[in-house]
Order: sequence, then structure tokens, then C-alpha cells
Amino acid sequence: MRVIITLVICMHIVYGGSFNPPTLAHQRVHSFLNAELNPDTFTFLPVSTVYHKPGLAANHHRLMMLELTFKGEPGVIISDLEMRDHRFKGTYEALCALETPGEDTAFVIGADHLLGLYRWKQINKLLNRFKLIVLNRNNQPLSTIIRTHPFLSYYQDRLIVFEDFDMAMSASDFRTTKDERVLNDAVANYIREHELYKR
Repeated sequence: MRVIITLVICMHIVYGGSFNPPTLAHQRVHSFLNAELNPDTFTFLPVSTVYHKPGLAANHHRLMMLELTFKGEPGVIISDLEMRDHRFKGTYEALCALETPGEDTAFVIGADHLLGLYRWKQINKLLNRFKLIVLNRNNQPLSTIIRTHPFLSYYQDRLIVFEDFDMAMSASDFRTTKDERVLNDAVANYIREHELYKR
């Protein structure tokens, strides 16, 4: 008797960022990619304060706001991996720590990061082992940018590009305007309760 073993590849999406704070735009990314790619797991990976990003709320606040935002969403994991590290190791090391055998792991980036991608830590190892999901911003001609760029064109088969997506808002919009319409109610209440982003 012959036993046939079939390797089932699971899609694991990792979405990194400051989430400072999580906004309706982050929820839209999650909903969009769930519909388009149907991942088994969707991990949110907030950066640590060791990243030295100006105005970054404390780690525990941003973790809690993410938990509030995606509470009850199936397949969602809020990871404190980078927050447990005392130094920034880069995206490649984080993805290696998060992946499991049989997974097809992909990391989400906005199109505004494309042209600087070649400067990322261990970017060649990252693109050989993982994929990148590229979401458009400001209606950029992504196909042309990738095809004509020496580095990006070499790795274009490692990029999952959504040219018709457009991320109109960002967390910085809230920090600048304090307009709670870009937040869900649970996050807005948390920010008021803990008096975050006052300055």
C-alpha cells in the first residue's frame, strides 16, 4: 500500500507597524486581506519603543488597543514579540520567529516603503524566504515602479501587489488632528481614559 502525503500550505499574514494608535484604516487592511487571501492566521506585530519612533505610546497601551480593536476576530494574533526584545532585530528575524512549518508567510507593507526596501536589514534573505504584500497608497503606478526598478524587478515574483487598494488615512492623522472619526469606539474610549496623545 502506498501512502501519499500532501503538503498543505497555510497562509500566514504578518502586519507590522507602530499602531500608534490602531485606526479604522488598520481594520480595513485586515478586512481587505482576509477577503482577498483568506489567511489561516493574521498576526499584528507592533514595534517596541526601542525603535525610537517619536511620540510612540507605551508598549502596553498599543498592545491593549490592538486587543480591543480585533477582539473576537477569528485567526487574529496580537504578538508582543518585538516588545519583548531589548533591541530592534529587523523584520527578517521577526518573521523567522513567527513562522511555523507548512506556512506561506507574507509581510504587509505600504507602497510608500517600496523604494527604500533595498535598505532593509537582511532584505535579500527576507525576500528569498518570505513574501511581501504591497498595498497601494496615493494611487501610485506600482506595476511600473516595480518593473523598472533594478532591485524590485529582480524580486517581483515575491511581491503580492494590490494596486487597486488605497490607504487614505494613517495613525498620524489622528495624532495631528485628534479626530476620533478615524478610530473605533473602543480605542477612542481607551485613549480618553488613559489620556494618551495629549501633546
